[in-house]
Amino acid sequence: MKKLGLITLGFFLTAMLHAQQGDTRWLVKLKPGWERAGARLPMPVQPLYPVRAAAQGRGAVPAEHFVLTLPANADIQSALADWKANELVAYIEQDAVGYAAMQQAAFFPNDLYFDRQWSLSNDGSFRSWATADADVDMPEAWEVTQGSEGITVAILDSGIRLNHPEFAGRLWMNTDEVADNGVDDDGNGYIDDINGWDMVNEGPNVRDDFGHGTHVAGIIGANGNNGLGYAGADWYCKLMVLKVLDINGSGLYSWWARAIHYAVDNGADIINMSLGGTTELQTLADAVQYAYDHDVLIVASMQNFNSEVIYYPAGHTLTLAVGSSDPDDRRSTILAGLQGYGSNYGDHIDVVAPGNFIYGLSHVSDTDFGTQKSGTSQAAPLVTGIAALVWGREPGLTLEALVQRLTASAEDGVGDPLEDTPGWDRYYGYGRVNAYRALTNMTSDVPVAGGLALYPNPSAGTLTAFYDQGTAMPYTITLVNTTGQVVRTVQGGAKRMIREEGLDGQLPAGVYVVEVKNERVRLRGRVVVR
Repeated sequence: MKKLGLITLGFFLTAMLHAQQGDTRWLVKLKPGWERAGARLPMPVQPLYPVRAAAQGRGAVPAEHFVLTLPANADIQSALADWKANELVAYIEQDAVGYAAMQQAAFFPNDLYFDRQWSLSNDGSFRSWATADADVDMPEAWEVTQGSEGITVAILDSGIRLNHPEFAGRLWMNTDEVADNGVDDDGNGYIDDINGWDMVNEGPNVRDDFGHGTHVAGIIGANGNNGLGYAGADWYCKLMVLKVLDINGSGLYSWWARAIHYAVDNGADIINMSLGGTTELQTLADAVQYAYDHDVLIVASMQNFNSEVIYYPAGHTLTLAVGSSDPDDRRSTILAGLQGYGSNYGDHIDVVAPGNFIYGLSHVSDTDFGTQKSGTSQAAPLVTGIAALVWGREPGLTLEALVQRLTASAEDGVGDPLEDTPGWDRYYGYGRVNAYRALTNMTSDVPVAGGLALYPNPSAGTLTAFYDQGTAMPYTITLVNTTGQVVRTVQGGAKRMIREEGLDGQLPAGVYVVEVKNERVRLRGRVVVR
């Protein structure tokens, strides 16, 4: 099959770089069993995900997803009509572009070391308007644990400065692959992928040419207590690098979806996505669902336009969506001192974390520690690092229990009282994360009994959700199908005992995620409907 180019039609100014030749790029999903149906497709396509060697047994191959590239002179409407009319096609959608969730200040002070990391330990001296203890209590958390080599964090970003001393001994290594021999030794569809993969340029070199990824990686996992630069949240987790943003900080959703699959199939526990786009594509939703189905947490940034516009993947229900807070614990409404840029908010936000004026590592120097960036891109990796600490210390936690721990232990009511109202709110979510509280399982003073029960499971029109909230609170129950779509929502008034019956009535057979959300926690469970 002829190899097709990675080109799409851009719809933002910087995205025009991807459309210089006028080609458009479309994502196609075929229905299960299409190969056995003697498929006759309108035109050639290229698999979105690589075909895995059958003998490896390292995860199911998503064989239904493909990329279709239409040349500039193609009759797009006619071509799409042919695809949509084909009974083998589940859906076809145009690839989309998203961007790194970061705003960078113009001035980079040449100050060093931990005393500048107000996000981890804030004594109120960082700015005149800073508030002492508006931080995540990281020194206290490090008294409990400093991380575990058993946790792998995949960083979907612009790459990393591979030889930076702050990452010494920390990069994930694909031990089943032989470096630089030009052979796919492990049969995973990627040749010489020792530390990860460059989805932008289709190669194993994950060098950072934009600076965003190195900064993000340092927040998650820069070596701590080594006398150099800064300390990451987790000092021992392995860092898997997947380059999905180009030299301009933009990237195609198809790169993001492929990287999610790569991370899941190659053993990542947590995926950090400090990026987002406004287009909602089913291909990305499918990839998010793939991670969730394999118990991999995706932490995503809300973006930085001080609005409630939804950016994806943060807008997908099965991710943990993170906003940014300031050194005084207020939501970041002026990022990097730039008017018009602030932490996004909305009904999909889960938590906030410090993200403004964050010092970190440079992608062009091992000795320049004056780089400062701001945004939800900086908030999300701090949450990722805290999640890595918790899961490393308690590997038996389920994905749902980990999310509950991070949200229930967040500090509520610490920000602007007009926005940070008691319980969950659309500006702070469940509050500003706290590493020490998460590690020690400290939750709100409001009692939350826990123990979400979903029965019978499997079910056939009789599914009941039962939950003792501990105190009377309003609640929402949401059912999400295997494509990440919300198929049912139930709003309940203030009461302590939740008992909702018949939630799966008239739903097609399949697997669903049931989420119960109140002012204090977000609980999830999987059910099978027959």
